[in-house]
Amino acid sequence: MNRNLKTFILILVSVVASLLAAEGISRLIFDPIDFLKPRRVPDEVLGYRIEPATGAHDKLGYRNKSLPDTAEVVAIGDSHTYGISAGASESWPGALGRMTGKTVYNISLGGYGPAEYLYLMETEALALRPKIIIAGFYMGNDLRDSFTAVYNIDNWKDLRKPEFESLPETGESEDEEGFSYGIGDWLAGNSVLYRLVSSSFIGDDLRQARRIRRGQQIVMLEDEKSGISTGFTPDQRLRGLDLGRADVREWLRLSLEFFGRMNELSRKNNIVFIVVIIPTKESVFAEYIEGNKALQASDKIDYLIENERQADKAVKSYFDEHGIHYVDTLGPLSRSAGAEQIYPNNFGGHENKNGYRIIAETIRKYLDGL
Repeated sequence: MNRNLKTFILILVSVVASLLAAEGISRLIFDPIDFLKPRRVPDEVLGYRIEPATGAHDKLGYRNKSLPDTAEVVAIGDSHTYGISAGASESWPGALGRMTGKTVYNISLGGYGPAEYLYLMETEALALRPKIIIAGFYMGNDLRDSFTAVYNIDNWKDLRKPEFESLPETGESEDEEGFSYGIGDWLAGNSVLYRLVSSSFIGDDLRQARRIRRGQQIVMLEDEKSGISTGFTPDQRLRGLDLGRADVREWLRLSLEFFGRMNELSRKNNIVFIVVIIPTKESVFAEYIEGNKALQASDKIDYLIENERQADKAVKSYFDEHGIHYVDTLGPLSRSAGAEQIYPNNFGGHENKNGYRIIAETIRKYLDGL
């Protein structure tokens, strides 16, 4: 019995030692910030934020290696600025820092919108004494996010209109995640090895299959001539861009109001404020999918692209009228769509490292001209 116990203990110690060694090697090969899952906690104004120093994020809870005393550039945005589908250094703020040699601090999180951008500018970005603040404006859901914040968070109640207060929230969130914290979450937040193994079983392809089983519409494009293989979610995108609806026009009004306030705050603090307009994947691939009757939901795709053009026109008109600097990334992304893989080859609507690089290059060129 003693011999069996000793054998068991020896095996257990060997397994634990092997796992610890594998974890150490994993952390040497892979950057923990790109794999560890940060913990989300409630916030009365933001709705939620990342708990500081979890998931290898910095002590404020953002996707940076560390918190600098000052930053020449602060980037604020949602998941398209956070850098979903790419490593932290491959996000457009990370790429912009390498291209310019400037300290670029990334304050962003999926699910945030213009209301949160303004709040983060007031409470955190200004403390870094930046010369430039860049806000990433994703056309796909930032309009809806503005509405969600204003009509659910009392901090923004001064912007509400009575006729919209009784409207329910429209469309599912792309960033839904509760605040429960079990053993799986602990492992995901502390073990790179666990994340490597689990991610191999829960990849984007399986997520896509799960969405299809839930009834979500995903339209695939396989263009042999250009080599494009990717998917689109026009139904989901259209819920945030259908300007034929009065509530969506209200969403647009609110978004522009927030950007106007951000611009005024920047002026008062002698900071250059720039908005980076990030288009939907559907608009980037318009050359290949607009008017393409061979595609499922072709009419819906066309309607979505036309609505985004109208929204884009209204946004630029407002920015021009209010003297707000903006960078339009649609052209550069569209020109690259048939030349290289700039999005995942599935439903994912976030740019990959190539797409983020193009956004960063477009911003850098704009900064060179200031």
